[in-house]
Amino acid sequence: MLVDFHTHLHAYRRGDECDAALECIRQNAILTVASSVDRATWNETLSLASLVFHSGKKLIIPTFGIHPSYCAGLPESETELSDLLEPYLCASPIIGEIGLDFYWEKEISHETQERVFRCILDHCERTEKYCVVHTKGAESRIVRILADFPHAKPVIHWYDGPDSAYDIFLSRGYMQTFGCEVRYSDRIKALLARTPLEFLLSETDNPTGEVWLGGEDSSPLLIKRVVHDIAEVKGIEDAEAESILQKNAEKILAAANIDYRTV
Repeated sequence: MLVDFHTHLHAYRRGDECDAALECIRQNAILTVASSVDRATWNETLSLASLVFHSGKKLIIPTFGIHPSYCAGLPESETELSDLLEPYLCASPIIGEIGLDFYWEKEISHETQERVFRCILDHCERTEKYCVVHTKGAESRIVRILADFPHAKPVIHWYDGPDSAYDIFLSRGYMQTFGCEVRYSDRIKALLARTPLEFLLSETDNPTGEVWLGGEDSSPLLIKRVVHDIAEVKGIEDAEAESILQKNAEKILAAANIDYRTV
C-alpha cells in the first residue's frame, strides 16, 4: 500500500480539483495522513476524510495542528490557549502540522510561534502522541524545545537544515518524512542516504510541494514517484521500499490506536 504521511487535502480547490484528488486516493488505495494548519482546516479535513473509503478501509487519517504561519489571533494566556486547543487536540490521534518557521514566516513573531508550539507539545507529552513538526530555519531551537517534551513523538517533516540538528533528531529516534524534494536536491538525497530505513516515511506535501519545486503534478499518485525516488537512493526495489514505508506508518497508526483497515 502506498502511504502519504503528510499532505494537505484542505488546500485543493473545491470542485473538480478536490474531487479528482479524493477519487485518486480511493482508486489507488493511498493511505493518507492529512494535516491541517488551524481549526478551520481541521474541520474541512474531517469532512473530506468522511468521503473516502476503499474495500472497507479508512484511507484518510485527519490530523489537527496549528502551523507556525497560522498562530496569529490565538489567546496569549497559556491557560486560555490550552483551553481553546485541547478539545481539538484530544479529537486528533496524531497531531500535525505544528512547529516553528524562522525562515519563511516574517509576520508571526518567534515568541508567538513558540508559545503555540509548546502548548501543543504539552498535550503530546501528556498523551505520548506522534506529531508532525515543521522546522524551517528554527532547527537548533526545535532541538532544545523537544528536549523538554521527551514523551512526545515527533515526526520531522521535509528536513533541510544543518547536519548537527539532524544528527540529534536521528539519535533520539525521530521519524523523518521524505517527499518530492528527493528528486530535485542532492542535499536531501544525502540526508536520506544516511537515514535508517526504520525511520523513513513518505510524503508529498500536496498540493503545493511539487509545484513549489517547479513541477506541475499535484495528484495524490505523486506518492508513487516519491517511493521510487526513495528506493533509488536507498538502493532497494520499489516494492521493498513501499513495504517498509507502509510498515513504518502502520507502527505509528497502531501506537495511536488507529485501525484504518475497518470502517
